[in-house]
Amino acid sequence: MSSTTIRSRRLRSPQALLAFLGLTTLGGAAVALSYHNHAEAAGEVAAANTGSALWREGSGAPVVGGEFDPRRSLAPLVKELSPAVVNIRAYGKRAQLDMQGIDPRMLPFLDQFNMGPGAEAPPQQGIGSGFVLTSDGLVVTNHHVVNGTERLEVKLHDGRMYKGKVLGSDPYTDIALVQLEGASGLKTATLGNSTALAVGDWVMAIGSPMGLEQTATAGIVSAKGRGSLGLYANSYIDFLQTDASIAPGSSGEPLFNMAGEVVGINTAVGGIGRGLGFAVPIDQAKTVIPQLKASGKVVRGWLGISGREIEPAVGRTPEAGAVVGAVQPGTPAAEAGLRAGDRVTAINGREVLNFSDLRGRVADTKPGSQVILSVDRGGKKVDLKATIGKLPSEEELQRSARRMNGESGKLFPDGQPRLGAQVEAKDGSLTVRSVMPGSLADELGLREGDVLQTINGQKVSQVGDVASALASDDGKVAVEVKRGGSTHSAMIERR
Repeated sequence: MSSTTIRSRRLRSPQALLAFLGLTTLGGAAVALSYHNHAEAAGEVAAANTGSALWREGSGAPVVGGEFDPRRSLAPLVKELSPAVVNIRAYGKRAQLDMQGIDPRMLPFLDQFNMGPGAEAPPQQGIGSGFVLTSDGLVVTNHHVVNGTERLEVKLHDGRMYKGKVLGSDPYTDIALVQLEGASGLKTATLGNSTALAVGDWVMAIGSPMGLEQTATAGIVSAKGRGSLGLYANSYIDFLQTDASIAPGSSGEPLFNMAGEVVGINTAVGGIGRGLGFAVPIDQAKTVIPQLKASGKVVRGWLGISGREIEPAVGRTPEAGAVVGAVQPGTPAAEAGLRAGDRVTAINGREVLNFSDLRGRVADTKPGSQVILSVDRGGKKVDLKATIGKLPSEEELQRSARRMNGESGKLFPDGQPRLGAQVEAKDGSLTVRSVMPGSLADELGLREGDVLQTINGQKVSQVGDVASALASDDGKVAVEVKRGGSTHSAMIERR
């Protein structure tokens, strides 16, 4: 994953100064600032797409005139697009210099360089990229490039410098808007259609990798819809994957198609090997940008469920839909009658592909809107009417998760009630097919072939019954199973 590169042209610590002068110290920690990626969502929510007033929409026709042939050279494209690409320097807060491990006899010497006790370290500096959206200086970059900074300096292709002010930032899509102070008449980028991209299409990036300004790289679209990849917490990003070189400092740079239209915002570097770069699709960014411009934040829809992807059976075509793992009490999902174990197959008649698709579609729906959820409940088709709620803050979500899972969370890993066993529903009974080592089922002594009768006194006959029974425990978990013609019971207490 890419993070903003930290650079400083000045000696940043007493230890560095002493080392530079050939003197020794007893040790000491280095001071550094890094920007971490956080993340949850993209939004259909948007205020009606006011994009036409904010950016130039491409038609797919090349922005370069004449006989431009990308098979021969990309130079005409680079020349045409570079003026809309910017370099961003983000300055963080100053901290006091770390004096730990400094020989006291060296302090008078350090005072001569204003690096003694109580002195401030040079401002931490991060490097990123971005592109100009409007002629009056609205710039798009990554959230993690500008998050937590006190001062921004933005440099244009022709060397002009502007102070930047963060208008809005969204950690869940890693997108931020910066306004250049006093800018006018700037060259702007044209936004394209990332949905129309195909794996194998040529793309080009222009940015400032490792602080090397206006660097152009090219490659292909390697994959689409990569999900959060574990790079971002709670993210709704469906990453584009590319082998166009992306390095620290590239964060926020535009990814162009061969028509010269922005189709992605480069945001992360794969840590498992070279040739793995990831970009936020521009179509997702288009739903976020108007909200950031209007209010500085993004409002998203929410149901209040957790869930999982459907594991396909061996030799069978995977089923579409999203299985509900748990329903939070008092949420829009609970009020709509959604239950753990339900398989949501469609929203307003449009098929749900998987749980990630369901999360994204709900997030993209304006809070207060009513939707019809088509549900498969144990083979029975049910339509539920739900009123989409507003996604709570991260702090509120964490508090809610603690209430659901108990403060220790030992029985409910991954934020949802789970037995830790694969069970199969057939003829009104639940049979254990496998048990995960170290899981709740393992602690209870469940075995393959056991037929579940009750959990916490509740009769269980469908997969969804397990999660709801576990969610209602009072610190103890008790099960009753049939095993080889006899009945066995077990109970454990939450520690």
